[in-house]
Amino acid sequence: MAENDQEVDFDLSHYVSILSRRRWIVVAIAAAVFSGALWYALYWPPVYRATTVLNIEREAGGGAPGQGLVEVQDEDYFGTQFKLITSQTALRRVFQDLNLSAAKDLNNLGSLAKAISVVQVPRTRLCRVNVDSTDPQLAMKVSAALSNHFVEQNLNSKLFMSKDVLDALQQRTRGMDADKINQSLPSVVNNKLIQDIKAQIFEGEAHLADLRMKYTDSHPAIISLKSRLASMHKVLNNEVDNIVSSLKTELSGQLRANNVRIIDLPQLPDNPIRPRKAMALAFGLFGGLTLGALAALLIEMLDQTVRTQDDIERRLKIPFLGLIPFARQKKGDAIYGPLLSNEVSLLSESFRNLRTMVGFAEAVAGEPVILMTSSVQEEGKSFVASNLAVVMAQLGQKVLVVDGDLRRPRQHGNLRASSETGLTDFLSGAVTDPESLVQKTEIKNLDIITCGSRPPNPAELLNTDQLAQFVAWARGRYARVIVDCPPVFPISDILLWGRHVKPAIFVTRFGRTRVPLIMTACARLRGSGIKILGGVVNGARLGTMTYADGRYYEQYYRDYVDAEKGKERRS
Repeated sequence: MAENDQEVDFDLSHYVSILSRRRWIVVAIAAAVFSGALWYALYWPPVYRATTVLNIEREAGGGAPGQGLVEVQDEDYFGTQFKLITSQTALRRVFQDLNLSAAKDLNNLGSLAKAISVVQVPRTRLCRVNVDSTDPQLAMKVSAALSNHFVEQNLNSKLFMSKDVLDALQQRTRGMDADKINQSLPSVVNNKLIQDIKAQIFEGEAHLADLRMKYTDSHPAIISLKSRLASMHKVLNNEVDNIVSSLKTELSGQLRANNVRIIDLPQLPDNPIRPRKAMALAFGLFGGLTLGALAALLIEMLDQTVRTQDDIERRLKIPFLGLIPFARQKKGDAIYGPLLSNEVSLLSESFRNLRTMVGFAEAVAGEPVILMTSSVQEEGKSFVASNLAVVMAQLGQKVLVVDGDLRRPRQHGNLRASSETGLTDFLSGAVTDPESLVQKTEIKNLDIITCGSRPPNPAELLNTDQLAQFVAWARGRYARVIVDCPPVFPISDILLWGRHVKPAIFVTRFGRTRVPLIMTACARLRGSGIKILGGVVNGARLGTMTYADGRYYEQYYRDYVDAEKGKERRS
């Protein structure tokens, strides 16, 4: 259980570290989102909502045997009704009746349709017909007109057939053949009593036909049968009239019924429904922070450059030696000026920390010569080599800086030395004693051998026996030798130095070189037998430094400087 808790704490601290390094991304996105929310809250036109409440009862005769099926049918039925409220026919009629083409908004059918919403009140037969508009009076009128039109249309459509049937019945009662037409109605034809009476009349008429074949019309049997048939026809007509009257009464009652009615008419809205200023600002703030945090984490995932100690150890799989902060240098000032100043600076302390870490490295035990390299040019390896040599010399050790980059030498400018003669003269055989190439610097205990004139064939010079002799001479002469070598790419000169010197410090520029290229460079160094002491991140921005990188060092030394100034004032 404790292990799991510890793992969670580590993950949280990792994400907090990422957000701390990328905090300007978080702040920028949060500020942009909050500014948008502020503009929306202050300048967006207020929108008002008017609501009409309708009661829609389900028509009789639509029941179903199962409760679940009834609920599904109800949902379909009311969904259909809601669609009818906002149908194109209804919208056109309201648009024309209210002359909305002259309105400042809702002046076309598209905007009118978007402004209308029909919402059912949960667990009831009620629904709200909402209309949104920047004009509260207009919103109220549209909501009322739309609801009234739906009530009217619902009544007309539901009773359309009943009206036609009733009109037909009324016309038939006034016609010449009303009795025959009425007897053809389905309600009359399907009536059991009518069917029995007609059967008796049919049998009587058949019997009458048989009697007429035997007797004349004056025969008492024929007269009696004709009288009975007349009575039966009278009963038939009376029953048909009763059924027709009942049908007319029923249809007339249906004409007065409606399953839709208005419960609450819309009122003039006082307060806008949007923008809700407090909610908009709250969402803008918290939403912006959330979006900024997600963007920072996403950029961190996509970032393939080296920035922190964790990148050196976890991605590159090499020890972390130190982080050198970015520092602006005035033109004409020495690059090692902060190391000689009496004022405490984060840059000087970073190099002293690097010196300590290099001293603890196992690979330098008994080996004074250290190579300094990087993946590509412009990562600051020469800058790091010069300053590391200065802080080593400040301990009283005899230190030599060798400019081993025969293609782009920099150390003569960094340490203010002459480049007329140097290492190339010894490697080419022009000079036989390396001692004659040594130049003193203004730093006590620090010497330098520059590159000399640039040769046309650097790789051939580094591939001679003189290089082994030079390395052996330097080992026996100095306590520390820092060789500023070429980068691993695009040339392989560093591998020639690696035949004679194994320890190497790998310098990478903060946020510049991609991890895959650095890993390839490290693999190439290891393949040639070079031992990488560790990685140094150069040019780090203070705003992205975490605890392990040295942000709290800065605060520590600021407190130290403030304390020293306080002592001076008291004295």
